[in-house]
Amino acid sequence: MSEVQVGKVPIPLVNYIYLIMNRKSPYYDIVQHLLREMEIHYSRTGKDLSEIVYTINPRILQEEIEKRVKSEKLTTVNVCRTVLALLYASELREEKDFYITTTSGGRRNYHVKVNPRTLNMLFRFV
Repeated sequence: MSEVQVGKVPIPLVNYIYLIMNRKSPYYDIVQHLLREMEIHYSRTGKDLSEIVYTINPRILQEEIEKRVKSEKLTTVNVCRTVLALLYASELREEKDFYITTTSGGRRNYHVKVNPRTLNMLFRFV
């Protein structure tokens, strides 16, 4: 695991980074699931493309993780913060490597531009 520069990460996310690095459930489970899904999705659709956009809907992700892991800590807020912690700790750049959209109801979706470089950065963190 790489050393994370805490000064570059928003303060509330620092705790989530440490939870991921220490492989604490359900945070590490979320990251593992995301990385596996991104890799599979890219290998299926990215063969002819240099990059694809992988969209993360925290509510759907929470439902998928709940099927595998039972934890009272598995809330939509924790899923959102875990996703952000992964993106920032991997040193992906907002707007260039990922972006966030907000629905009219206030829910956020995270969009990661998946290519060999971003996959490498994500896997290097974990």
